[in-house]
Amino acid sequence: MDRLKGLLSLTVIAGIFFLLIRVIHLVIPLFYPQVLAGPFSVEELGEVEEYTGFSPLVPFYRPESLGHHPVYITAERRPRPAVTIFWHGDRFLYLEERLDGKRPRTPVDTRPFAVLDEGSRWNEGETRHAVGKRGDYWITIRTDLGDEDLRRIAETLRPLQELL
Repeated sequence: MDRLKGLLSLTVIAGIFFLLIRVIHLVIPLFYPQVLAGPFSVEELGEVEEYTGFSPLVPFYRPESLGHHPVYITAERRPRPAVTIFWHGDRFLYLEERLDGKRPRTPVDTRPFAVLDEGSRWNEGETRHAVGKRGDYWITIRTDLGDEDLRRIAETLRPLQELL
């Protein structure tokens, strides 16, 4: 009988302990939201800096065929701050920016893309890809726009704060 009391006591204590840990897990982000890794869906480009700690690079040149506003914006804090911005109208533009870290993967048969530091570009069907570095950020661009538009988009990447 003592063993059953001991087992019941252990079960109650373990249950209270796990419940306490779960409450702490849910309450800490309310007071210290920086511990959350993301991804976070962001409504406006101006909110990205609040989540990632940097102002995103945005192309000054955006053809009307992309639409006026991004379809979605996603921000992450960890493992490295990053933002993904996606425009989609008649054409699309996918832009991903990561703070430092490893170079994004590229196929073996890429061509140099001098517009971005350590840049390379390649095509997959109608989609044009470019990867490179701008300052401390690795940039990945995907679009179904032409080669000239891809080059102009990469050339006109500026921090959002400069464009406001």
